[in-house]
Amino acid sequence: MSSNPLHEVAIVGVGRTAMARHLETSTLRACLDAALAALADAGLTVHDIDGISARWPGPGGTVFQPGSSDWSKLLGVPLRWIGDTYPQGVPAALEAAAAISTGQCETVLVVGGQADLAGGGKVASYTRPDNEFLSCWGSITQAQFALVAQVYFDRYGPDRERLASLAAMIRNSGSKNPKAVMSGRGPYTSADVLASPMIASPFHLLEVCLATEGAAAMVLTSRERARDLPQTPVQLLGGACEWFRQQYVDPPRYDEVGRIGEDAGRRAFAMAGMVPADVDVLELYDINIFEVVRQLEVLGFCGEGEGTDFAFEAGISEDGRLPINTDGGLLSFAHIGWGGPTLKIVEAVHQLRGEAKSGQVAGARTALVTGAGSGAQYHNVLVLGRDD
Repeated sequence: MSSNPLHEVAIVGVGRTAMARHLETSTLRACLDAALAALADAGLTVHDIDGISARWPGPGGTVFQPGSSDWSKLLGVPLRWIGDTYPQGVPAALEAAAAISTGQCETVLVVGGQADLAGGGKVASYTRPDNEFLSCWGSITQAQFALVAQVYFDRYGPDRERLASLAAMIRNSGSKNPKAVMSGRGPYTSADVLASPMIASPFHLLEVCLATEGAAAMVLTSRERARDLPQTPVQLLGGACEWFRQQYVDPPRYDEVGRIGEDAGRRAFAMAGMVPADVDVLELYDINIFEVVRQLEVLGFCGEGEGTDFAFEAGISEDGRLPINTDGGLLSFAHIGWGGPTLKIVEAVHQLRGEAKSGQVAGARTALVTGAGSGAQYHNVLVLGRDD
């Protein structure tokens, strides 16, 4: 048995709502639907939960964020533990695992998303945080990543056609996925990507993520308890987070955050007893295509400045040597705001169970999930494995 307590925790249920540009429901209803779907997938009910990590979307409840404890009233269950540090995706999974492995609770629900937020503006409100040096200048979140990418492009000069083709590959995975928001749109070529409008130089429209609606959830418990549940457990093998400063407040600089994620990746792989070449499928946080190649570099798949050529030559579709964002990713499947990081884990679980409806990687047994990136000035990494 491993001496690392993280290894004794597993994801036993995942769920998500339909993904759409606009959902005619409330954020709370969408999150509740995803939560109930994840519990049903795990063969559990709300009465089996004694821990939760889930930002409270309102109405009612607290005005303080994240407010996870408000879910206790809605679900009608008392809680032994709440995770309010960063209640989504990789950080939520790691925090929940720590609580489970130390006996603070037994079963944790993580859920998040957004709905009924689409307005008349062309830029989603949540991409324009009301922070100093952003709101007053109208700096959208993609512009923060563009500040980092401009320096990278100047120093390393990645092949623009190859980089655009990587965006096309991920978008085409979404085009084939009937559950993706961009289902049926495409197939795209690198020329299509480069011909799309410039959003924040050097990013074209088809190189940046969607702004859509939906919710995603997961349920974690001990591996011991997982053996009595219906689904093949997905074991937490390694994980780590790395934070430089608060996101979208101070402008990012490449020399400060261009390598963010390197330390987290090194620690996550060491914890898992793995190296990058051992990973079967990658679900990377593709807020833009630059972040995909940057993350490959800092995670140790290739050297700095080599990400574009490495990924292009390997092939990142499900039948390539380096399958990335098999559902279409944030570029094409969906980006659901606060639930986006959890959506990455949901797809990884589907892949490791061998039940992905589209883009299934044959024989996938290990998966790498990431969250955030350079423009957000923090990065997190999770290594998962099929637990038979």
